[in-house]
Amino acid sequence: MLMWQIDDEIMLKQADLKESESIFMLLEHSREHLGPWIGWVDYTQSNGEMKQFIKTVNKKMKDQTDVVLFIWYRGQAAGSVALYDIKWHNQSGMLGYWVGAGFEGHGIAQRAVKGMLMYAFYTLMLNRVELRAAVQNEKSIKLARRLGFQAEGIVRQAEWIRGECRDQVQMSLMKGEFH
Repeated sequence: MLMWQIDDEIMLKQADLKESESIFMLLEHSREHLGPWIGWVDYTQSNGEMKQFIKTVNKKMKDQTDVVLFIWYRGQAAGSVALYDIKWHNQSGMLGYWVGAGFEGHGIAQRAVKGMLMYAFYTLMLNRVELRAAVQNEKSIKLARRLGFQAEGIVRQAEWIRGECRDQVQMSLMKGEFH
């Protein structure tokens, strides 16, 4: 089971089925907070579905296509950070992250994402990490820029969320740019 302590407050950890209820309750309390930005939030409606999600992402971790870790802040489930769609032949992967309602404003996302980037560049030896965020998701874009990501362009009508087709900003960070 993959896990590591980022600092005295934050741990990144591969999900265990025993933790599904805590993670589901975080999602349940954060549904309106996350729903405008993350499409799958509306499709995870029960702890049983959360357990299936955990099984699926843990299989993808075993298959080495994704690394999905949950953020624990002071012992509480607080969000998730993931590298997905890892392309080993291109030394690249896509980054995704979210922090639940009530956990913003503590630097949790920034510390967790920085930890995942260190893992991506120095353990997995990736050269490029990509990120897409809805153009309206100013907080996510601002965080990515603080970490050194550069915008590459707009992917038009990239994702349907809650009946609306959204444009996304495509961003990337190279290993040599990470600090």
